[in-house]
Amino acid sequence: MLSESLARPGRRAPAGPTSLLRSAGLWPGLAAGLTASLLIVAGGVLVGPQAAQRGVSGTVVGYACTYAGLLGLVGAWLHVGRLLRRQPGTAHGALLLVLLAWGLPLLIGPPLFSRDVFSYAAHGREIALGINPYHHGPSLLAGGPYLGFVSPIWMTARSPYGPLFLAVDGLIVRHSGQHVMVAVAGLRLLAIAGVALLALWLPRLAASCGRDPSQALWLGVLNPLVLLHVVSGGHNDGLMLGLLVAGLVLARRGRFGAALVLCLLAAAVKAPAALGAVYVGADWLRSCPDRRSAARAAAGAAAITATVATLLTAGAGLGWGWLGTLTTATRVRTVLSPTTDIGLAAGHLTQRLGLAFPASWTLSLARATGLALAALICAHALTMRSRRPSPARLGISLLAVVTLGPVIQPWYLLWGMVPLAAAGPGGLRPSLVWVSAGLSLLVLPNGAAAPDALTLAFLASVAAVALVNARTTVSARESVRRLGSRAAA
Repeated sequence: MLSESLARPGRRAPAGPTSLLRSAGLWPGLAAGLTASLLIVAGGVLVGPQAAQRGVSGTVVGYACTYAGLLGLVGAWLHVGRLLRRQPGTAHGALLLVLLAWGLPLLIGPPLFSRDVFSYAAHGREIALGINPYHHGPSLLAGGPYLGFVSPIWMTARSPYGPLFLAVDGLIVRHSGQHVMVAVAGLRLLAIAGVALLALWLPRLAASCGRDPSQALWLGVLNPLVLLHVVSGGHNDGLMLGLLVAGLVLARRGRFGAALVLCLLAAAVKAPAALGAVYVGADWLRSCPDRRSAARAAAGAAAITATVATLLTAGAGLGWGWLGTLTTATRVRTVLSPTTDIGLAAGHLTQRLGLAFPASWTLSLARATGLALAALICAHALTMRSRRPSPARLGISLLAVVTLGPVIQPWYLLWGMVPLAAAGPGGLRPSLVWVSAGLSLLVLPNGAAAPDALTLAFLASVAAVALVNARTTVSARESVRRLGSRAAA
């Protein structure tokens, strides 16, 4: 019998969930994060996107609960991170239990911190009615339940998402009928599928890069930005990253064709993952022993790319309009974007000085300069000879695209943070932790932007942390160099 066989000498009974958590010392963190998630949900019911008017007292209570929960969640996450640094090699199964405990209340509760999932549902409703969301915004629905919670700024916006996501989106909404909340629930479950992919593949990517899988899970999946904006907010960035990381794992195993397909599927959810496909293609070529095999690999990669793009576009039945809507997100101006801030400040200055050209030119010039600089960083990271694995260089490239891009939303930082979490963030770790914690506190439960002054103060603090960390890293390297010189002498 099983109980007798497990009791035999030399055999260890499999550790249960409780023993896993106790051995890792994660019980207090799990309990604190669970309590925080419940507080966030309770506050979100009062002041979230779907909340009814509840008067001043209800609003105060709602925000108090939400921000108490946010502080508690960030504190619990930092506490778990300190534990993992003191005891590397913690079983990542225990961290998955923490993820389940922290994430389940946020999944069951209403969508919070963004209204984008309602825009997804509205685009799906367009598809169900035969309207192409690459040509028309949700306003063409002319009322109805699917427009009730869509943010006004996106009412006339064409969809910027890839054909794979919109095909699944349309399928979900088509089977939901007029029940908009059923459609929203289905779309949130799609985001959860992305988190599940991350939980499965990110530890494997970390192991292939020689890193601690538990540290990768902590920074890349337990991250409050994932919990708040993917689990609760339902953003499709989670699905994009899940497919991307799975592709990167297969590339590390030498299965470049399958890896390229997965990265292209990720790009067919959201375009930034196309950079992952570029890295997989470059690794494929580098793995070839001679020019002939490299030419065959290049031809194979081109054929796979063309075939996947054509099949997905044809399958969605919406045409190639997705290539023309990639800049849709730039209609919103976020204070988190340094290039946008510089462009707007320069525009105000030119107006004050009475210079004879539109202030919008300075914004366009600043944004174009930022994108050009990001492209240079990406090209350097792609072609550089480095000991750092390609997932790390991909993470740096995506961070450059986000940081120097025209629009930054809090969850965009996950694009680069997730690959870096697996490949090792190195000296960027303190900055990434600070950004994750700070941005989690800058979100409003109803999806509105935080006050500009608060956001600018946060950006200044991030710059200060990055500067101090860079100086510390340089000093440490100099000390190591001096010790090496003395030892050699």
